[in-house]
Amino acid sequence: MSVRIFVAAAMVSALVLGINRPAMADAETYYEGKTIRIIIPFSAGGGTDTFGRYIAQFLGKHVPGNPTVVAENVTGAGGLLGSNEFAERVARDGLTLLTASGHLNLRAFLGLEGLRLKLDELTPVVAAPMGHITALNAKATGITDATEFLQLRGRVTKGITDPVGLVESIVALEMFDIEYRAVPGYGGRGDTRLAFERGELMVNTQSTPAYLARVVPMVEDGEAIPLYAIGFIDADGNPARDPAAPDIITGPELYQQIHGDMPSGPAWEAYKVVANLVQNTRGTMWVHSDIPPEALEALRRGVEAMVQDPEFIAAGEKTLAGYTVISGAGLDQIKDELDAAPDEVVTWTQSLLTERFGVRFEN
Repeated sequence: MSVRIFVAAAMVSALVLGINRPAMADAETYYEGKTIRIIIPFSAGGGTDTFGRYIAQFLGKHVPGNPTVVAENVTGAGGLLGSNEFAERVARDGLTLLTASGHLNLRAFLGLEGLRLKLDELTPVVAAPMGHITALNAKATGITDATEFLQLRGRVTKGITDPVGLVESIVALEMFDIEYRAVPGYGGRGDTRLAFERGELMVNTQSTPAYLARVVPMVEDGEAIPLYAIGFIDADGNPARDPAAPDIITGPELYQQIHGDMPSGPAWEAYKVVANLVQNTRGTMWVHSDIPPEALEALRRGVEAMVQDPEFIAAGEKTLAGYTVISGAGLDQIKDELDAAPDEVVTWTQSLLTERFGVRFEN
């Protein structure tokens, strides 16, 4: 039985027996006079830092006991330094939380070499999604209809930064089973976009906000077309469109338009896992699963109150780029899906990243 299920069951049983007051009091007072430290393993100013500081600004106001909340950047080794400190060198008392990006979560999920973070030992407190959209260079390819995409076999060039940081877009290309050439050496997604604008790259994937701001002008000028959104996967395993770009079809939908059937096989199974993990947890705040139950209960109560705070909602309009934070049952569903991910999906994704890009994993 998981920690969160145990807490919920204990509260219900206590309520029925009329003896819930001590447990409730513990959750109400656990954080009184204390300080919650939020480790952000990336530099100030980035997306993960912005999300972490956004939550830190409001969390203490709503957690019972009104603790002081301090966000701290612990940077180095691509996020490993701060993540490993959280994994191995902090007390499991609920006073230290970790803010992670979706791709850092994926690194932990896959067991990246050198990363000590293990998602099966963590419980999410709050998360925020963000989508990604892949565009095709119409000017360079001469293609103006997304269904003609597979005509580019052998001509597709994909700019590569950190392969794990691009995994949702890489797995999407594998799902289409289209031959593509990975072009390494780019410093970030912004660099790949500039190369895409110059016609050096045939396809390019950006976060949805970046696509809307930077790539849509190319679409309007006829220089590019939206190929597909990575999209989300619903509880039944079906594709769901990006709420920030609902008019753009998802990768699985485009596959179905081209082939007449939904995708299948190992790349599709991997897509269903990594797309949801990366995109649903664009920003995630984690706590160790074995913290005191009253601490977890207090944090969860605080988050549920926070997400209903009009000031929090108003501040999130810019920070969250049109998306809505995930808490409570939505977080439980994401965690349950990760826990249920087949071993063969992990193995297949590890093999893809190792064989094509030289990424190394612990197992």
